[in-house]
Amino acid sequence: MSNIVGKEYDAMSLLCFIFIADDKSRDNEVLIRHEKIHFYQQLELLFVFQWILYGIFHLIYGYDKNPFEREAYENEKDKNYLGERFPLSWVKYI
Repeated sequence: MSNIVGKEYDAMSLLCFIFIADDKSRDNEVLIRHEKIHFYQQLELLFVFQWILYGIFHLIYGYDKNPFEREAYENEKDKNYLGERFPLSWVKYI
């Protein structure tokens, strides 16, 4: 899986799939929730627009300050977040 996800990443959300780099990470609820947040971001932007915006934000802000990543990292430990999340919640992280 590391050839899909990349050696520097533990997981990646793409369309309705979550690719996980190693077997240990498969049981990591926080990691899976992080990737599910990305799935909802992709879904609300019809996938391709999220990928385009992700790339633009990555070039402007870098990985750590990318609004999509900030939303996912800040809420990945909240077990109720996905049920309470409003559409386009990532916008407040710009």
